[in-house]
Amino acid sequence: MMSGGTGWGAGAFRSNGERIYFTATSERGTAITYTGGPASSGWMMGSGQLACASCHGTDGRGGVHRMGMNQVMDAKDIRWSALQGEFDLEKFRLAVVKGQDPDGTQLKSDMPRWTINDDDLADVIVYLKTLP
Repeated sequence: MMSGGTGWGAGAFRSNGERIYFTATSERGTAITYTGGPASSGWMMGSGQLACASCHGTDGRGGVHRMGMNQVMDAKDIRWSALQGEFDLEKFRLAVVKGQDPDGTQLKSDMPRWTINDDDLADVIVYLKTLP
C-alpha cells in the first residue's frame, strides 16, 4: 500500500532523512525534485525517479557503477564521516542544490541538482551522520 508517496509504507524508515535518502520523498509532504542527473540516450535511470541511494548506494559509500544504457559513473562517498573534512553544512547544501564542489568548481552533470528545503536537507545530513 502506498503511503505518503512511497511504496515502503509507514514506519519503514527510522527517520525522515533516511526516507529522503531512499525515496526522495519527505514525511513533511514537501516537494523534492531534481534537474539533470545520470542520463544516457535520453533515458534517466530507465525513466525512474532518482534518490540519493540510486547513485551513492544503500550504504552511502558510492563507487563506480553503471547507470542506464552503458553510462559509467563514479559516485562520491557521502557518509558524513567521509565528507566532514571537505564539507560543512553550507558546502553540502551547495553541492546538492547547485552542483558546486567545495572548491567552487561545478560537479559533473551526473549529480542531479536537487530542489530540497533546508529542513529536509538537514534531516538528510543527520541520516548521513549515522552511516558507519
